[in-house]
Amino acid sequence: MKKLLGSIIMSAALVASLGCSNWNRTTPKSLDNTTTASEIKKNLVADHVSVDVDVTDGVVTLTGHLPTAADRQKAYDDAAKVTGVKKVVNHIDVP
Repeated sequence: MKKLLGSIIMSAALVASLGCSNWNRTTPKSLDNTTTASEIKKNLVADHVSVDVDVTDGVVTLTGHLPTAADRQKAYDDAAKVTGVKKVVNHIDVP
């Protein structure tokens, strides 16, 4: 009887631990430099912002000229939201 009860408890513990695992979740991979730059440029085009984008090991450098501080912030946000971006260096000039 003790062996049966022990087996049932162990089985229940195993099922409970498997049911609470995160096996189906994955961490997004970082993108390579070229793919990261392409994703940022897509975001910029969608916001009608045109600046130069350089990516090196997850560090994005934005350069160029934009008419407003709001556009400068949009460009920064468009770069920062891409997977794998570690830092955004914003060298965009605004009058």
